[in-house]
Amino acid sequence: MPSIAGAPARPRDGLARLARQTARLAGLFGLAMQVRRERRALMRLDRCALKDMGFSSGEASVEASRSFWDLPRDRLQV
Repeated sequence: MPSIAGAPARPRDGLARLARQTARLAGLFGLAMQVRRERRALMRLDRCALKDMGFSSGEASVEASRSFWDLPRDRLQV
């Protein structure tokens, strides 16, 4: 009787895994673009609005200049 551990993977399993990975990558890209829009919107706020949110103009500038793929850890779903 053959063992399950030695059984070859079915092509369907590989396609399902590829589909999951592609969906995850698409989700991460969508999140990166959303964060990019938020950072650009941050730069359009005036000094009073930034102060209300707890940001200085310099902090907002630094945040807005981050790369779009530089995502905050709290925004990533594990």
